[in-house]
Amino acid sequence: MGNKTKIAIQKIKNEDVKTSVFSALELINAKELMQKENMVVLLKPNILMGKPAERGVNTHPEVVRSVIQWVKQFNPSKIYVSDSAGGQKPGITETAMKESGIQDICEEEGAICVPFEKTEREIYKVKDALELKEISSSRLIREADLIINIPKIKTHWQCTLTCCIKNMFGTVLLANKAKTHAQAAILERFCSALVDIYSISKPQLTVIDGYYCQEGQGPSSGDVVKLDIILAGYDGVALDTTVCKIIGFEPTEILYLEKAEEKKLGTTDLESVEFLGEPIESVFRQFKRPKLKPISMPLPKWLADYIGKTIFKASVKFDSEKCKLCSTCWTNCPVNAITPPAELKKGNIPKWDNKKCITCFCCVELCPHEAVKFKLNYVKNALFSWMGLGCIAFLAMIIVLILWILNL
Repeated sequence: MGNKTKIAIQKIKNEDVKTSVFSALELINAKELMQKENMVVLLKPNILMGKPAERGVNTHPEVVRSVIQWVKQFNPSKIYVSDSAGGQKPGITETAMKESGIQDICEEEGAICVPFEKTEREIYKVKDALELKEISSSRLIREADLIINIPKIKTHWQCTLTCCIKNMFGTVLLANKAKTHAQAAILERFCSALVDIYSISKPQLTVIDGYYCQEGQGPSSGDVVKLDIILAGYDGVALDTTVCKIIGFEPTEILYLEKAEEKKLGTTDLESVEFLGEPIESVFRQFKRPKLKPISMPLPKWLADYIGKTIFKASVKFDSEKCKLCSTCWTNCPVNAITPPAELKKGNIPKWDNKKCITCFCCVELCPHEAVKFKLNYVKNALFSWMGLGCIAFLAMIIVLILWILNL
C-alpha cells in the first residue's frame, strides 16, 4: 500500500465542513507538504461568476475557509486565494469573488484574495505540448511554494465533468479563455489544451468541494445536488476518476483524463489508489448527464470534425423574459458570433450568427441571469448538412429511377 497514491473521502455531517476537510487532509497526511518555513501558499478555488454558495456554481466559501484555516496551522508567510473568472470585462473576477462570498471569507481569515489578472504575468512554456506550446498566466504559479486546487464537482455540457483538471483552466486569464476555445474548437483539441494548462501548475494537493454540486446542465445553470462530501488527495487524475465513479459516470467518457494519463500527469487506474475514510459505494449518487456529449466513435479526423461542427452543433437561444441586455454574452464571445439588438429595450434579444459560432458555450456559462440556453437538434442538423442533403438527393434520384422504370 505504501506506493499507492492516497485519496480520502469524508462525509459532511451536520454542515460541519471544517471537520470533514481537516479529517480528509489528516488521513492523507497532507502536513508533510508543510515542512518549509514561511511558505507562500496559493489556493485555486472555482470562481466562475457571482452566484450565491447554495447555487453550486463556485467553490463553497466554507470549504475555502476550512482549507485556509488548515494552512494557517503551519504559519505560512502568505496565503493567496486566486482565480480568473469567466469573461473579460474589467473587474469581473473581483465581482465574482465578492458576490460568491469568498472575498469576505478571505478578509475574515487574513488571506489575500486577488484575481490572477491583477498579478504580474509570466509566459510558461509547455513541455510535451498536446495543443498549446505556451500559456500566459500569473507569476504566482511559479512563486508559490505550494498550490492547492479546490475544485467543485459539477457536470459540464462540453467536457461532461468539471473538477480537478478542468478547474485549472481558471489560471488562464480572462479573454485568453475565449481565445483558447476559438483555437481549439473541437472537443478533443480543447481537452488537450486543458491538459497542457494543468501541466503548468500541476497542484501538489487537491481538496474537492462536494458540498453543493451541480448535475445536468452544469457548470452554471444545472440542478443543485447537496452531495455533502469532501475528497482530498495528490493525484488530480485519480481524483477526477474517483469523482466519476461517485456520480455514476465512466472515466472513459472524460476525454481529458485519457490525455492527462498519457502525459503522465496521474493515473485513472483506481487499483493503484489507497482509499481512506468512506468507501465510494457509501457516497454514490447518480448524476443527471449534460445533454451535449463528446463524439467518441472511432471516425477519421476529418469526418469527426465535420460531424462535431454540423450534426452535433447546438443552436443558441435567448430567453426574452430573463435577458437584461447586460452585454455579457456579446462582449465575451471569442468569435463575435453574438451581437446586440438594434435597440436595447426589454423584449429584444441579441442576434446569434450560426456560421460564426464555435459552440464553446461561453455565453451560456457566463450569463448572470441564466437567459442563454442551447438546443441540440440532431435531425435538423443532419438533414440540412451537405451529407444529409446529399443523401436526400440520392434517395430522390432512386425514387425517380424507380418511377421511370415502372412507367416503361
